[in-house]
Amino acid sequence: MLGLERGFEPSLGAPSSSSAQKRRRSPVAGQLKDPGVTALLRGLAARNPGLCVVTTREGVKDLAAFHGGTAPEWSLERLDKAAGIDLLKKLGVHGSRKDLVEDVDGHALTINLIGTFLVTAHQGDVRLRDRVKFEKADAKVQGGHAFKAIAAYENWLGGEKEEGARQLAVLRLLGLFDRPADGGCLDALRKEPAIPGLTDELVGLDEEDWNLAVSALTGCRLLSPSPVSGEGRGEGLDAHPLIREYFARQLREKSPGAWRAAHGRLFEHLRDTTPNQPDTLEGLQPLYQAVAHGCHAGRQQEARAGIYRDRILRGGEVYSLHKLGAFGADLGAVACFFDPPWRRVSPALSEAAQAWLLNEAAYRLRALGRLTEALEPMRAGMENYIKQEDWSNAARLASNLSELELTLGDVPAAVRDAEQSVTFADRSGDAFQRMGKRTTHADAQHQAGRRAEALALFRAAEGIQAELLPAYPRLYSLPGFRYCDLLLAEAERAAGWEGGAGAAGAAIFSDSREALREVEERAKSTIEIAERNRWILDTALDHLTLGRAALYGAILAGTDLAAARAEIEPAVDGLRRAGTTHHVPRGLLTRAWLLFREGDRAAARADLDEAEEIAARGPMPLFLADVALYRARLFGDRAALVEARRLIENHGYGRRLGELADAEVRLRSATEARLEP
Repeated sequence: MLGLERGFEPSLGAPSSSSAQKRRRSPVAGQLKDPGVTALLRGLAARNPGLCVVTTREGVKDLAAFHGGTAPEWSLERLDKAAGIDLLKKLGVHGSRKDLVEDVDGHALTINLIGTFLVTAHQGDVRLRDRVKFEKADAKVQGGHAFKAIAAYENWLGGEKEEGARQLAVLRLLGLFDRPADGGCLDALRKEPAIPGLTDELVGLDEEDWNLAVSALTGCRLLSPSPVSGEGRGEGLDAHPLIREYFARQLREKSPGAWRAAHGRLFEHLRDTTPNQPDTLEGLQPLYQAVAHGCHAGRQQEARAGIYRDRILRGGEVYSLHKLGAFGADLGAVACFFDPPWRRVSPALSEAAQAWLLNEAAYRLRALGRLTEALEPMRAGMENYIKQEDWSNAARLASNLSELELTLGDVPAAVRDAEQSVTFADRSGDAFQRMGKRTTHADAQHQAGRRAEALALFRAAEGIQAELLPAYPRLYSLPGFRYCDLLLAEAERAAGWEGGAGAAGAAIFSDSREALREVEERAKSTIEIAERNRWILDTALDHLTLGRAALYGAILAGTDLAAARAEIEPAVDGLRRAGTTHHVPRGLLTRAWLLFREGDRAAARADLDEAEEIAARGPMPLFLADVALYRARLFGDRAALVEARRLIENHGYGRRLGELADAEVRLRSATEARLEP
């Protein structure tokens, strides 16, 4: 490392305690201490045709004359997306790395710190980045260097009397936020009355002195201006997450009263200045922040009911999820009610509210592909509702648990819990629950390979719906998709076996034609409901149903695939936008088949690879079995066929046994044909 004179150390280096470095940078900042090194670098810059790389936190002042030519200077504090993703890949982080890079705005130190900690503590799973505490990561990865450097700044500013006290107060304000602080929030904190132990130095401060304090901290690179975060919210300030977390800990531990009072003030400010029910995800952001501040202030009940339930979810409409697909933002809000996630809900809430939040957390974790994390809160929520004899909600939780177990590949458990959900629904007397839970049970039975039982349950559910909603006699939304999935099963198997036209294909198509026509009619009617209500996921699933019906029909009849493509592409796009990771492989599998039929084998393999990556990360063993079966059926992959059998048998995935047997017969026949003399 080069020896450089420092003024204010940029980023997170410890400041000198020298009195020569009080308010301005040192006049020799950035100059090399060793004359020999200075001469060497100047000589290289002037004449060397090779390469010399100098890395330092300060700009090298002695090379300034060469910056425009042989010694260009690049600031690497922020990495572009591609470089950040590559760094995480080299560290061993897997999953959607770009999300982490975007979350931290490409900050190199943060990417390295979080990435290294994820690999060390969480097997490199990028989805668990919200579990990383910077203090712990800094201690484990860097020996606590960053927090020690910030503490040095704190001690130094603490000795600077009036100006230093103001700057420390500003930094402590930033510790109240988990994101850039907008001007409106900062103004609310600076208003009368002062919050003892926090804003004493800032209340009544004129704008000139405030700006001087901010400017000094910006010069030290402890703060940075932030873009305006919302209409009318003013210019904001940001600080590195390490700095925010350091001062949050200091304030929470040393001045808990000030901590709660400040968060309470921010909660009230955001509650009162945000439109009641914003329509966009950007518009909802202040309400998500209000939830966090309300929980820190000890006002969990107000935050849960008044903000999260009534204004973000809009009650039973579940607006943020069904209309915006905001599963990640919602999970962040729900996490505020837990300590630690996802085991203990705040005791400040009622038992009913705690059970509700356990399910909310589990549902969002599942949608984001964090399946194993979702199990514990979902089971705990169900047990709470059973204890309260709240049978309607117990049915809902048992049904969700069955769906989760099915995604995790535990088909027998999924069947048992789905059956239990029907029992709870019948006890509740709620017709809607009685209908919905029978479709969950039916789907579990279908995946287990019990077609007759599944069909009877779907028909019973549809009978209940016809009585409950005469204007909508057919199952729609996810129940409707599941029913169509069952109705398509035979045509799917036939298309996979035939793989072409001709007399045999025409005969098979004739047997499946009635089912395909019924599915098409159902999906065309239900997609109107989904589009009218702006349900992102349901619309995508209906497109997928229409696309599958068109694909299987075209394969069996030997006709054009254009109708299938017209439905499958919006289905895949919609499943991605819906934010439900556990549904995306459905679309990718169908599109892979379409691409293969169109002759684009490379693209088909790419979709199967992506589906496999999502399923492996889940873990989602049934989708892994599907991927293996598709590889065997489309590409003649014998190793994949062996893996498909292993997965199907190990997980009780009876639905695929017929297709598995077909694929084995076809591959065996192909092998025998090649061996004939």
